[in-house]
Amino acid sequence: MIIVDSREKKYSHIEEYFKANGIEYEVKKLDVGDYMNTDNPSVVVDRKANLQEVCSNLSSGKENYSRFIKECKRAFESRITLIVLIEGTKYRDLSEINQWKSKYSKHTGRWLNGEMFRLTMAYGVKWRLCRKNETAKIILELLQE
Repeated sequence: MIIVDSREKKYSHIEEYFKANGIEYEVKKLDVGDYMNTDNPSVVVDRKANLQEVCSNLSSGKENYSRFIKECKRAFESRITLIVLIEGTKYRDLSEINQWKSKYSKHTGRWLNGEMFRLTMAYGVKWRLCRKNETAKIILELLQE
């Protein structure tokens, strides 16, 4: 059974895939991430709509930054593998993020990639990129790891 965090927003494309493929899911509050498989609660997926959302989450001084870092720490301390799945990107490989440019901040793709790497080193956060139409399938694959 897949648990979807009750605070997850705009996931109708994922819900439709689950329903169309007979995937059982339940909406509940999760302490870490947005998606968890009850058969393997040591892996969770946190979905981000795009690289701009990740940039916002990793920009110091913002409320999102504090919340996201706390979530990474909570996962690490609970021995949960946190996989951040970033939708809506043309990039397929993390090294390509260096080319990304924010429309809304001074941060560069190189900076963003460095921050993501820092969280991987500090808390074991894993990062995956996907197109929006692949999200549900990839969530299911990641939750099987």
